[in-house]
Amino acid sequence: MGFTVRLSTDDLTVEPGTSMPVAVEIKNEGAEKEEFEISLEGLDYEWTAIPVPTVKIDSEEQVVERFFVKPARDSNSAAGTYPFVVKVRSLDSGESKTIQCSLTIQSFHHLSIDLNPRKSAVTPLNKITAFEATVMNLGNTEQSLQIFVSDVDDAMAYEIEEESLTLAPGQQKTVNINATATKLPMFSGSSLAAVTVSARNISNPAVAISTQAQVELRPIIAPGPLLALAAILVVFIGWLITIPKPPRVDSFTASPQQVVLGEAIELSWQTSEAGSVSLSSNGETTEQLPPDGETTITPDKVGRLIFTLRAVSGERASDPREIVIEVKEPPVVPLPKIERFAPEKATVPLGSSVTLEYDVNDATTYAYIEPFGQVDPKAKKIQVMSPPDDIQGAGRKVVKYTLIARNASGQEVQSTINVTFVKESKATIVRFAADPTEVDPLDSRVTVSWQATNAVRIVLKSEAGEEEITALNDRREFAVTKDTSFTLTVYDADGLSVSKTIAVKLKQPPVEPEEDGPTVEPPTGDGAGTTGGAAADPPSRTITNDGGTRR
Repeated sequence: MGFTVRLSTDDLTVEPGTSMPVAVEIKNEGAEKEEFEISLEGLDYEWTAIPVPTVKIDSEEQVVERFFVKPARDSNSAAGTYPFVVKVRSLDSGESKTIQCSLTIQSFHHLSIDLNPRKSAVTPLNKITAFEATVMNLGNTEQSLQIFVSDVDDAMAYEIEEESLTLAPGQQKTVNINATATKLPMFSGSSLAAVTVSARNISNPAVAISTQAQVELRPIIAPGPLLALAAILVVFIGWLITIPKPPRVDSFTASPQQVVLGEAIELSWQTSEAGSVSLSSNGETTEQLPPDGETTITPDKVGRLIFTLRAVSGERASDPREIVIEVKEPPVVPLPKIERFAPEKATVPLGSSVTLEYDVNDATTYAYIEPFGQVDPKAKKIQVMSPPDDIQGAGRKVVKYTLIARNASGQEVQSTINVTFVKESKATIVRFAADPTEVDPLDSRVTVSWQATNAVRIVLKSEAGEEEITALNDRREFAVTKDTSFTLTVYDADGLSVSKTIAVKLKQPPVEPEEDGPTVEPPTGDGAGTTGGAAADPPSRTITNDGGTRR
């Protein structure tokens, strides 16, 4: 008769980097045990996994296997919808069946930018310096980007070779940037311009990346006082050698500028002439941090979070540099809830599978059944195999199953059920019948026949008592004088038994109709001698054990 195939879902939506199980339910409707092969066509083989590609299924048995869809979180897993086919083929008959499915890969954004060189300088003789900004799209969707270049003091003017870029997933481009100094110091020391290069998505400004470089602005010195200045510089340099330079904070950045409660903030800094830095946040100060470094901080309350950084060298500290971060309430995530978790049958024969039925609310994004494994929260039911037969003789084994439901924020609930697996007898009763099942009292003979397999002991019980029987296929004739039950019990080599009972009824004799006569009113007094006489009692009938009738 072939077989049938059904999927838990034929429309999958997966975020790259995660795995989704899909249950494949196969029912063998043929008369023989067959082996079936599960395969997928139309998807990258690296996106899929089939733990059990072939399975043997007995006649009229139904088995649930599963495959997993797990696209990697890289640019090769391009966002979009991919049609594919689930194919199940019988390795015995060659018959195959296919189910059309679709996989939707969600998009994710990941940009990277690198600037070369990180440090450069301009002088009155060479006011132009050049940078190469390499922008990489490590996400799985196309990015249309705008390039921006700036510095805090507007000390430089910038010429960008290509201000707008379109990058396919996995693509990178290098943009040349020329920076021209507009402000050069006259007779002061060199200064630094912190140049920030950023790339921002044109249609989605929240998708952005930035990096920094430093440009040293060297001063202009007039030729006239050069000799005098040189003498002064000699003295000044000698003095500078003897005293330490004051520490300073060159850069102090935070990403992102706005976070929700529980989201991490990345702080990074660079200093000069410092042995360490101190970082303060809402009254708490951390000392002896490295002069150039970064750290990650996770806010524990909502509101404005102020970070203050100072460069420290011995007893000297630089002016503070502050960053203000807004911490907002996270969106409310509904709690997961287990509406129902129960076995289809609380007691199951050992060696047979059991169907666990469950129902969770829409807030549940992850479901796991111990000791089975991860399940689809929307699948509603899952079939699990029987535990191993490690019971000696007759007995039962109780297995505990725990359903864990978890929402997007990691909150979870649990529910536990027990399923009892009972070890059944290997002996079976193929046939147990009585002929006839309703016996006429005049002919009280009934024939009881049976056929058993794998039995080492057979006991037939009736009103007359118990009888040990050696024949697996035989019959007996009995005399029945009343309603009688026959019970056949067969035992296997382990002493496990199975029984069947049949009932034989004795036919009741027909009730003879009363003869027609005048209608007689029932007596109205206490006695039977009222006027008009009394109706005679109808003749009585008694059934004897030998089937005769006595009046």
